[in-house]
Amino acid sequence: MNFENIYIILVEPETPGNIGSIARAMKNTGLKNLRLVHPCDTDTKELRQLAHRSKDIVKSAEHFPSLKDALKDINVSVGTTMRRRSIKFPNFTPEEVAEKVLAYERETKVAFVFGRERTGLYTEELNLCQLHSTIPTAVQNPAINLAQSVMIFSYILYRESLKERKATSYKPASHEAVESLYAHLADALHKSGFIPRDDMDTFVSRFRRVLGRTVPEYQDLQTIHKIIQMLSGEKKK
Repeated sequence: MNFENIYIILVEPETPGNIGSIARAMKNTGLKNLRLVHPCDTDTKELRQLAHRSKDIVKSAEHFPSLKDALKDINVSVGTTMRRRSIKFPNFTPEEVAEKVLAYERETKVAFVFGRERTGLYTEELNLCQLHSTIPTAVQNPAINLAQSVMIFSYILYRESLKERKATSYKPASHEAVESLYAHLADALHKSGFIPRDDMDTFVSRFRRVLGRTVPEYQDLQTIHKIIQMLSGEKKK
């Protein structure tokens, strides 16, 4: 895994100081790619002070209008959360996630996604991420600051990168390609007249949970596309 292809994505960060502190944490752990989704003001004295020796990361940060846009070219996305969800995706520790993502090809783009200081990531945003991760704590209702969370994940990723690993040829498909599969599935089910017990979004989310365990490659997606086409009677494209 190449650290040049690891991204930290902050969704609607509310505090300039946190952005500055996060840039500083990234600098100290070898990360440099920061993406901001609809952030607060990034031109403040507080941010500049806390981004000590890491202002270059803030200056080069990419801005996006939505998480979906920020993930468009990403192969593997890790959604961080501290809350239990109704649809329980596999949840990994930071160490387990680091071990997984460091096993991918150097060209694989990996994003660690962090939510708002007060509410974290919304369920629909977490659903866009293949892997979910939670920081274990000694208390049932933790109060980990956003910058602290990024520091923990960044440090563990750096620490795990120092270990020797076998080379691999496994390269996950892009976020855009995976989302295209889910859209194809929903469209085929709708056209077939299938009516889920709850709603279509929830049903597809259950499929996301299954596929998220594997983090598919492009050929895996093509196989599933063909199965959907065959079962729904679609003409080959």
